[in-house]
Amino acid sequence: MKRIVLIAALLCNVLLFGQNNYQFLGTYDSQGVPDYLEEDDVVSQATLDLVSNSLPEGYPVPVYNPHYITAGYDTDLTLVDSAEVYVTFVKEGAGYKNVLGFYTYDLSNPQITTPQPEDITIVFPNVSEGGSGGGLSAGNKVKIGNFPAGTGIGWVLLANGWNNVEVTPGQWQLFSNPNFNPESDPALQHHNVLLADPENQRVLLGFEDIRRDYSSCDNDFNDAIFYITANPFTAMRIGNIADVNSAADVSSGNDGGLESNGDLANLIAKRNFKRVQNNLFLNKKQSQSQFVSANFAYRNGNNQLSVEALFPDTGMFGTEVPYVSSPEDLLGITNADEVFSIDYYSGDNRVAAALATKTTGNVYDHSKVICDRLNGSSLEDVRTIQLQGHEIIMVKLKRTNGVMEYALSFSVEQTETENILHSYWNIGQYPEANYLNLQVWGANMGQVCSIVNHALAQLDGENTLVSDAIENRIPSVFVKNGTYKNGMLNLEIVNKSMATTLNFEGNKKVTELAEMENFTQQIPLSLEYTQSVAVEVGGIFDIGFSVNANTSERPDGLYLADGPWGIDYNTQETVINNFEIAEYMPEAIGNGVYAVERNPSVSGELFGTMNLFRNILAGELLLDASEYEAVNFTMNNTHNVEVVLITEGLTDWNNRLRFQIPVNTSNEEFSIPFSSFTNPDGDSYNNEKVKGLVFSVMGSYTSFESFSINVSSVTFGAIALSNKTFTTQLGSKMYNYPNPFNGSTTVVLPVTSAKVALQMIDMTGRTLINKEYTPDASNSISVKAEGLPKGIYIINVKTEEGKTYNTRCVVE
Repeated sequence: MKRIVLIAALLCNVLLFGQNNYQFLGTYDSQGVPDYLEEDDVVSQATLDLVSNSLPEGYPVPVYNPHYITAGYDTDLTLVDSAEVYVTFVKEGAGYKNVLGFYTYDLSNPQITTPQPEDITIVFPNVSEGGSGGGLSAGNKVKIGNFPAGTGIGWVLLANGWNNVEVTPGQWQLFSNPNFNPESDPALQHHNVLLADPENQRVLLGFEDIRRDYSSCDNDFNDAIFYITANPFTAMRIGNIADVNSAADVSSGNDGGLESNGDLANLIAKRNFKRVQNNLFLNKKQSQSQFVSANFAYRNGNNQLSVEALFPDTGMFGTEVPYVSSPEDLLGITNADEVFSIDYYSGDNRVAAALATKTTGNVYDHSKVICDRLNGSSLEDVRTIQLQGHEIIMVKLKRTNGVMEYALSFSVEQTETENILHSYWNIGQYPEANYLNLQVWGANMGQVCSIVNHALAQLDGENTLVSDAIENRIPSVFVKNGTYKNGMLNLEIVNKSMATTLNFEGNKKVTELAEMENFTQQIPLSLEYTQSVAVEVGGIFDIGFSVNANTSERPDGLYLADGPWGIDYNTQETVINNFEIAEYMPEAIGNGVYAVERNPSVSGELFGTMNLFRNILAGELLLDASEYEAVNFTMNNTHNVEVVLITEGLTDWNNRLRFQIPVNTSNEEFSIPFSSFTNPDGDSYNNEKVKGLVFSVMGSYTSFESFSINVSSVTFGAIALSNKTFTTQLGSKMYNYPNPFNGSTTVVLPVTSAKVALQMIDMTGRTLINKEYTPDASNSISVKAEGLPKGIYIINVKTEEGKTYNTRCVVE
């Protein structure tokens, strides 16, 4: 921030501080430029953009990036190994002619008193650029020394300390240890930030040069910007340093809201299956509608703030555009009474997203941190931040695609007299009440806080917004990530408080339909910050558990569900008499084999189609099947079965990869090569990641018939040549599905033919479709019949070989 420096203040500095005892690395010229500069670094535009994104001009850190200074991150530099350390000047935005210095201390004996001038070594006598009161250029670099392991390096900014001749103490001295700074309010004593940039192997250092108890302070912490490098880079401890800001494409609000609660695993899986079947995806910009807050009612029927009113019309920089992405399919399968989500875009990049729900009686029972870290994401860090006087839990999640997301989550109890903000780690900590629940996430905290600040202002405007103050809001020992495979739960633990034991306690189900079983185990821990532990839980469908370390006041609760077996059917077309799931996990699983656990069986009365489906992994996770050759299983089935391989990116159900199996009343082993799964265009499986398997049992669509299907011992692995290895299998009758249908249907032939003639005839004998088709590799024809009136029709097909087939269908 450029300022006019008072002449009187300068004269005072010269008179009072003309002499000093600071240490110097060498001599310097008349503008305060060191004579001991190293070869300049190249400060690229990408670096300047990174600085601007991380410490934007005019955006106060306490408002947009409060975690920099309220979440307990390091502001001194810590060396865990011996290293050469360098400081490079990047830019300055100050009217003051500041001075940068440093001091060192032994980490085993930290500095507890304010360093004196003789303790401080000057790095840059005048942190001013050429043409702006000095002679520095971006990239000017200084080696500050060789330091042993266990050294702490503190930073000092002497505000306006260059008097055009020499270094003086300046207006005031600002230290990286906030305890040494002049403000009386501890909340205002931070004056620098350290930001880790591991991709470029450096740490950014930014200073705010005005006292923060002065109204002239803009709090953007970019008055003097440097970066620190070390040889080796790994000598710098960056695990407790905040990150530079990125602009990665984060996940949509349409994909959020279902990260926990084991009772819903089957409903969640069915929800996801329905989305694929019906192409119900609102997680892409092109399928969303733009959000304009004026289009939404400010209050709902109870005269309370509506969920839509929480959100601003743009993001942090005023150029972001919001689009509605609400997952309405959460209603009915969660405890949400209302749901609304929104995605914020900068161009085509989704920079932030939010999900709001309203619940009655209890908090919304899905937290982003409970389950995601067992479903492919990694909880990199958890802290609390201070935002507008409220303490809120912040999590840093690394998604399966490598994108880092920051999230703030809290729930607001809306009473007649006040709004009470609650932010707890475990769902059980929330008192019984009616809640407005908010989760906001983004690629950086600036975007997240921009949205949350608006929401807090709206809530405070409706009713005074208050929050509680509790200790130990978050666990000091928590699960970073975990996976389940073949009876073993493998967890990576973050041990911030040097715990020695971990108590594991949970409840598990061995199948989707089994009763809960209690499970406990005590696990020894080393004193390492991160460590891996393995818990043998046996074959499971799901497990909800907590881990409580002997040094953590707060337990960490998690939930994991394996991909469930489920059934999907139209109640007008199918009657289910029995649905059972038996335990199955092979005792010995070799390399190159993935076991799809548990064996399902279904029986009842069938007219149309019944889908038996299985998400291979939990949630929306995808299995990399590139090392496998085939789907192997044992099955008996009274009716034709279409086996469907649901792959990554499938949005059009008509374009699914499938394989036909005829009636098989004996328990037969099947080995279907992935290459045998094809879609109507003749495309076959091409190493896409696999989301799930579906066994579609096909009725006659003419009358109800008893049916059963039993599937067991499903694995992905090599082609089992000893089993019955299939090419395309054909039934004895022609059929179509879906049936009834509207718009289009698929006709499946019982024979192979290069070309067929198809007629569609109504009940009066009129031919409404008369066309030649080329069947695909699975002997299927996709027939478009838009505009036909509702009614019953006959489909006649004549093959090139002269064989004729017919079936009856219904247009609805």
